Amino acid sequence: GADELRQLVAGVRAAGVADSRIRIDLCIARGLDYYTGTILETFLKDHPGIGSICSGGRYDNLTQMFSKNPMPGIGASLGLDRLIAAIEELGLVTRQRPPVQILVVQFDPGLVGSYLRLAARLRAEGLTVELFPEARKIGQQFKYADRRQIPLVIVAGPDEIASGRVQLKKMADGSQSEVSLDGDCGELIAAIRLSLAEPAAGNENNS
Repeated sequence: GADELRQLVAGVRAAGVADSRIRIDLCIARGLDYYTGTILETFLKDHPGIGSICSGGRYDNLTQMFSKNPMPGIGASLGLDRLIAAIEELGLVTRQRPPVQILVVQFDPGLVGSYLRLAARLRAEGLTVELFPEARKIGQQFKYADRRQIPLVIVAGPDEIASGRVQLKKMADGSQSEVSLDGDCGELIAAIRLSLAEPAAGNENNS
């Protein structure tokens, strides 16, 4: 084990890594029993309190369950939550406009086919659309759209689908308008594009 550590340190130095960036710590222990050599942990020097953000080690011949050929191996897992926390703490995250433009409310599970066809039609026009996964209370679905900062919501129950009309709700001010689905959803697509264009300047100022 001591010889392996000496070889590791020599290799790290040969690769041009400064001594200040590596430390031998004999107190590290990892619980997975397939490690066959040195284990490692990675920290952010300026944020040691976050803890290890990348950990792993040497596991020679771990692939023997799939292959009879001996094979060296080393790997590590990334602590994504900790890394994101560090990035946010360092102020490296910038807020961007949400990728989803439209939420289609699932009013009735029996109408899922109609909702999917509507979503597919809008996506074909380059719009980003999400269909709520289950038929919950409308208020809960509105809260979901508000929390995700989705600007527009389409509401269509059995009566609306039967009449070929839907309600288009703007989450910014709560206003709703009834829009026809006729003409291959041309009126709805035009109304969506107009609604998306109108609040753009206001949203940028608020951010």
